[in-house]
Amino acid sequence: MMKPFQSILVLLLLSLKISCHSSQIREFNVVNFGAVPDGKTLSTQAIQKAIDKAVETKGTVVFPKGTFYSGSLILGPDITIVLEEGATLLASNDMADYRQKEFILAPFADNLVVRGKGTIDGNGLSFFDDDWNFKERPEPWINIQDAKNVRVEGITLKNSPSHTLNFSYCKGVEAKDITIKNHPRSRNTDGIDIRNSVNVLISGCDIRTGDDAICIKNGRSMKKLINPNGGQRFKVTEKVSVRDCYLESDDAALKLGTSSGFLIRDISFDSIVIRNTRYAIALFNMDGGTYEDIKFSDIDAITGGDRNQEYGVFMDVHQREENGPLGTFRNITIENSTITTNGINYISGHPQKEAGPVILKNVIFSFPDNMNNSTWKKPKGNRKVKHWPSTSDYVRYDAAFILAHLEDLKMKDVQIYKGTVRSDSTLIKSIEADIDTTNLKITMR
Repeated sequence: MMKPFQSILVLLLLSLKISCHSSQIREFNVVNFGAVPDGKTLSTQAIQKAIDKAVETKGTVVFPKGTFYSGSLILGPDITIVLEEGATLLASNDMADYRQKEFILAPFADNLVVRGKGTIDGNGLSFFDDDWNFKERPEPWINIQDAKNVRVEGITLKNSPSHTLNFSYCKGVEAKDITIKNHPRSRNTDGIDIRNSVNVLISGCDIRTGDDAICIKNGRSMKKLINPNGGQRFKVTEKVSVRDCYLESDDAALKLGTSSGFLIRDISFDSIVIRNTRYAIALFNMDGGTYEDIKFSDIDAITGGDRNQEYGVFMDVHQREENGPLGTFRNITIENSTITTNGINYISGHPQKEAGPVILKNVIFSFPDNMNNSTWKKPKGNRKVKHWPSTSDYVRYDAAFILAHLEDLKMKDVQIYKGTVRSDSTLIKSIEADIDTTNLKITMR
């Protein structure tokens, strides 16, 4: 007869065995489903089977070392995708292998985790011609939408053919220690786009791309705010924090807009290094919305690249259509930062609607010794948008720092240098002021 102590021990061992077995069957290696790590065998079906099995069990999909060639994939909720070191998920270069517009779509994927030291490769060069015009392509590339509690960590994303990592209508997002590398001439390859989402943290990322590095957006039509599975999506984009990142971009490193139909607020950018970019900081307000409580701190920016126009700071209110609604921006702060540009800084509201306040505190601006912007035209963030008779355009003024249509401008400990900030540069102006003006030009002579 079994003693009570022995019975308890047997039950405990059985429980541990069942628990271990349960844990094992919830981890799904894509190779065990038929995926071939040779970089050329199309393994879409095998990978999708592993993903679907993980969704059934709230399990983990593992990509081991090797290159897995795949068409489009759909991720679901409550799963973890692990790309082990040396693993590459390589996107197909044939649009016939795509059953949706995205390469990876994750709709309603609550509690999704994508992590590891591996790589997702978009095969991006296959979708551009020799002049860097894009052909038919997956667009956007990776799209996580209508999801809560999402984390992407540690992975490398490269060679995207379109907007790279997109979070749309999400609540609770963390993107940490991600590397994004796209060719600097690859158009429309934004690094990370945040659209109509709340509670987002981006940290420790290295992003080098052919379009905006990090872009905060907001839908401009009610139709887009209708959830395809019912319910209402967020109108607001808010509580977004970006910190401790390195950015290079052929367009804007840190950008709000151009999509700006509703409210974007409580956004912070902190401890960001920016190099080789057309715009270090850019706010394009086009669709009648409001940018509010936006803070840039500890920004170390040097613009550059192949563009013939550069802007350290560019903030502007325009209209997408001639009689479209007028937006604005207010409570915009730049502090404890150094911004060097071969172009100009431009901050303007609209002639019919002043913006502000704008606060510049403990900021060093530096400009080149010689600059000719007499032939420039104000950028609009979208080449299809026109200049209207009612809108302003002051970028051709003989000034390196242009401020217009602001109801309130505050400056404290602002230094403006001619030349780069070094021992032999010339301090043009040290400013501490509270200025109420509609037009102010600071001219470098």
